[in-house]
Amino acid sequence: MKTIAFLLGINLFFSLHAQVKYDTSVFDKLWADPEIENRIQEGIEQNRKGYATLTVVDVEGKKIPEASLEINQISHEFLFGANSFMVNGFKTPEENNLYEESFAKVFNFASVPFYWKDIEPKQGTYLFDKNSPKVYRRPAPDIVVEFCEKYGLKMKGHTLIWCSESASLPEWYPKEDFAFKKALRKRIESIAERYGDQIQYWDVANEAYGRDIEVWMPKDFVYYTFKLCERSFPLENTLIYNEIPEVFLMNNGEKHAYLFRHKNEYSQLYLHIKSLLERGAKVDMIGLQFHLFNHIAKVEDVFKGKGFTPQTVFQVLDTYGSLGLPLNISEITFPSLPEGPQGLENQAKLTRNFYRLFFSHPNMEAITWWNVPDGYAYQGEDKYKAGCLNHDLTPKPSFYVLDELINKEWRTNLQLKSDIDAQAKFKGFFGKYKITVSYKGKKYEQIIDFTKKGTHSFKIRLN
Repeated sequence: MKTIAFLLGINLFFSLHAQVKYDTSVFDKLWADPEIENRIQEGIEQNRKGYATLTVVDVEGKKIPEASLEINQISHEFLFGANSFMVNGFKTPEENNLYEESFAKVFNFASVPFYWKDIEPKQGTYLFDKNSPKVYRRPAPDIVVEFCEKYGLKMKGHTLIWCSESASLPEWYPKEDFAFKKALRKRIESIAERYGDQIQYWDVANEAYGRDIEVWMPKDFVYYTFKLCERSFPLENTLIYNEIPEVFLMNNGEKHAYLFRHKNEYSQLYLHIKSLLERGAKVDMIGLQFHLFNHIAKVEDVFKGKGFTPQTVFQVLDTYGSLGLPLNISEITFPSLPEGPQGLENQAKLTRNFYRLFFSHPNMEAITWWNVPDGYAYQGEDKYKAGCLNHDLTPKPSFYVLDELINKEWRTNLQLKSDIDAQAKFKGFFGKYKITVSYKGKKYEQIIDFTKKGTHSFKIRLN
């Protein structure tokens, strides 16, 4: 009888679990707010697009009216990224190739692992080379750089200082001021010398705002690290302060939320970054994580409108944008919960709504998904099933959302004719374009780089 009762109890548990459904009606209503939708649409039009003028001329510079032009965007200036921690990390070449191709289909930006404990497990021994011993989810930087160069992806080094003993600091790290700073200086100078010309973006300091104060670190180590990087890396490199998703919390009655809740310009992180800037630290960008982990905000509570609402997310982005720095959403975890079709649908819904909001904001320059496939996350995070690919590397609905937004909805493809002045004008998303001109039975091609801060007028020569 006990066995039967036990089995009945197990069956009832799984039956109830299978029937779990999240009510998303409040979430849907928040995102359907005409004021929010209008801000998103207008923001995308104003901040992600511009007007370009093409003038068609022959090889001698003579203007050519009535030429037919095909205008096809081939890449984005905006950075859509993910971590690259599983590059060359699968069991078979077929899996590695599928991962690479899926990654490059929607992403043009890769976070490259530079965790101190994995790069320098023994003091003075750096595992940069692609023939270095394998470390799970921590491919040697040379491997990732080769992958990114193969697909034309931009890169961000992650991270140079993070005071986590479990995930970043090596076991040997000195717990004395002079010795620590000497070791850190050697680490940064070694990385900058090898990768400074290849990798433009760097997460200099990670999660110092929410750090464990029991972990020993030298006083003012974030400022010190930024000054080290300023001296060591090329001036054109972008140095980033990256922080935890608790920044997005408002006071929802929980003790945890009170510690980190957003207080506009009086938020601790805001004041900290402002202090770094006023003291002359070269902080070029602010990275804001967006992990919907249970200890931060349960996804079902997000659907109930208890946190991470579009209004509050805009409020946070506006506050940090007021510092005059570019922003990037640096690490995204959108759970596929509950298990089953509804969880996949929920993740896709989160993806479309938040990506559109992020993409619309004037200060935003990059959005980075975190773990690409399910089942390969940091310890304890696999339960969220937050990949945009399944464990077998097949696409999830969220992947199709990314593909639709990045490769279709946010791409410009047009057909025009040059006017009497040999000009063709268009409004399009910033990025690289292939211009194909048909004239007198011949076709001519030219690539232009249409960037937000660059030239918006181009001569298309029929060579």
